[in-house]
Amino acid sequence: MGSPPTVIIGAGPTGLSAAYHLGEDALLIEQHDRVGGWCRSIVDKGFTFDYAGHIMFSNDPYVHEMYRLLLGDNVHWQEREAWVYSKEVFTRYPFQGSLYGLPPEVIKECIIGAIESRFGPLDEQPDADVRAPRAAPQANGHAGDVRAPRAAPQALNGDAKDAEIEDCCADGTADVFGTDAPAGRASGDTCAPTTASLEPRNFEEFIYRVWGAGIAKHFAVPYNRKLWAVPLSEMETSWLGGRVPLPNLEEIIEGALSPKPKPMGPNARFGYPLRGGFQALMDGFLPHLKGELHLNTRVAAVSPSRHELTLDDGATVRYGHLISTMPLPVLVRLMGDEAPEEVRRAAAGLRYTSVRCVNIGVGREKLTDKHWIYYPEDTIFHRIFVQGNASPYCNPPGGFGLTCEITYGPLKPLPCEGEDLIKRCIDDCIRVGLIRPDDPIWTANEVDMPYAYVIYDHTRRERVETIRSWLLEQGIVLAGRYSEWEYYNSDHAFIAGKQAAEKVRALQAAQPAALSERVVGMS
Repeated sequence: MGSPPTVIIGAGPTGLSAAYHLGEDALLIEQHDRVGGWCRSIVDKGFTFDYAGHIMFSNDPYVHEMYRLLLGDNVHWQEREAWVYSKEVFTRYPFQGSLYGLPPEVIKECIIGAIESRFGPLDEQPDADVRAPRAAPQANGHAGDVRAPRAAPQALNGDAKDAEIEDCCADGTADVFGTDAPAGRASGDTCAPTTASLEPRNFEEFIYRVWGAGIAKHFAVPYNRKLWAVPLSEMETSWLGGRVPLPNLEEIIEGALSPKPKPMGPNARFGYPLRGGFQALMDGFLPHLKGELHLNTRVAAVSPSRHELTLDDGATVRYGHLISTMPLPVLVRLMGDEAPEEVRRAAAGLRYTSVRCVNIGVGREKLTDKHWIYYPEDTIFHRIFVQGNASPYCNPPGGFGLTCEITYGPLKPLPCEGEDLIKRCIDDCIRVGLIRPDDPIWTANEVDMPYAYVIYDHTRRERVETIRSWLLEQGIVLAGRYSEWEYYNSDHAFIAGKQAAEKVRALQAAQPAALSERVVGMS
């Protein structure tokens, strides 16, 4: 390999987008035999399975331009069917807006909790077991109460119709089917001001204050504990936005009194490649890449001082600029002692949750009309992506595919692996009524996804800033969820790649000017 102006590590959606926008000036390096990162797909006995569930959705016109460029007419658009399974009942997602059909006592707890979260405790208190728990003692020795305080008067004057019902889980589809609010800010104009007395100190407090103790108890807390695999009190809330949205009581009550209709409109519509799984969207970049692409190429070491990569075969590659999309802790580890101790220490402290997907190919058609289902209770999986409904071409004749998603981490290890894990998923699918006991299982496999979700704990911001500041001095551009250590989805990954390419172009343009200034200074 020569010395290309820019090397990009990782051919996931961000790296592909960066390479596309840089054109001939880029060398793209990917450790696997295909592009796509965690947006890849596999084919097993005629079934197409993605690495966890992926869909196409964006409010950004540029992203839609990219969809058209990459897929043309190979796209399947449909109205979403997102559901929650709890108390042996299916309710539409989001949970808090679709309480109809749940046991009456559950509905009562959810509505009272939502009212209290907005207006403060009622004169007649609900049962003690749906109270928000007392917070653990803080550094000052005082225990906090995570029930919502009585909201400021100006926050109570808004019309409930002006506020959106916020999704109360955060695994990718929450953002996808949120509102048109800018990234990084919760939507809904009817919000409590972020003051010292009202701002939640952690994600668990946020849940209780926004949706109330009932919704927290019956869905938001158990689901998010399953998803994140860490105590929710150890997570901060900057990724949710800087303002606390109040619950839309009118819609919560309406959703408790009658069945929620099927969502309609642009925010309820999503796309998926008609053929080829989500892999087809990633492969759509390949004809448009002007620079080199090297697959099956793993980076073994990074030398910022020499502007050099060492590959797993011993070859070295010099670069002018480097765009990294690999997980931030891995990037720093590959730099060895060239990274200062404080940077290495910061990287070692970054936390993440991994995902193991169990894909099941069932020998029966049309198991359900749903697209994905959330499971807050005792199933091993937290969500099932109904791969068979993503596109009719994901299934072989007579078959239907399901993907069971299971998070794990140091505080929540997998209870079993291999055939035992597959059997556990099949048994739970039978228990929740998605598969019949006599359904033939045509195939089943596992897919492992380390670094699936970055965790926003209370030290994340400081650690990331320490790493980012030093890497910026080395001229290394971080791009994508795992290098920026940010929470966003595949649609924003396209934008992140474009922005990384623009940043490199700006650095390249600044270099001649800087050199000229140095020459003038020496003359």
